[in-house]
Amino acid sequence: MKHKVNENDVILRKSDGAWIPKASDNSDYQQFLQDVKEEGLTIVEGPDVLVKEDYATARREAYGPIEDQLDKIYHKGIDVWKSDILAIKDAIPRSQQRTTSVGSVPDWVQTEVNVLMKNDYLLAVERLNEPKVALGEKVLIADNYWDPEQNKVIEGSKYTYINVPAADDPAVVSDELQRDAAQATIDGTPQSIIDSINT
Repeated sequence: MKHKVNENDVILRKSDGAWIPKASDNSDYQQFLQDVKEEGLTIVEGPDVLVKEDYATARREAYGPIEDQLDKIYHKGIDVWKSDILAIKDAIPRSQQRTTSVGSVPDWVQTEVNVLMKNDYLLAVERLNEPKVALGEKVLIADNYWDPEQNKVIEGSKYTYINVPAADDPAVVSDELQRDAAQATIDGTPQSIIDSINT
């Protein structure tokens, strides 16, 4: 586990012991969400949940307030009170120690990651809708042009691309890398996120 969420929704980054508040303007919180998006909920541990209290605390709670104990002594006598106290001591031995268990990861973590995935998906779709740098400028060659393969005049417009950059042009390479990353984001987005956008 890399992170632990406590009962107050504050995140402990285990690598350095830093506490991260649940605040969208906090860069560490944004990195936490990014990590969960990439690696899944398996890197997050839920808050500690009390299973059993230590004997002193458990007995104190079982005894009840001192006022109630004095009232019992007054109305029922000291022997009844002693009997009740002894029953509590027998039920909660001195050997009882405080034990906790790890609770489930709060639902808000997945909800926040889903929002992040949805935004990334929409940005990736938008990026792929942009024209390719490698295409160059689109120019009209002719209307109603002759097609030698079909041996006839084709009605409509014919276009070509000019000023086409070389494949190793840095702008082309950068554009292709960005497009590949956008496609990877789209391919990696769960169908449930896509469906939530489309509905």
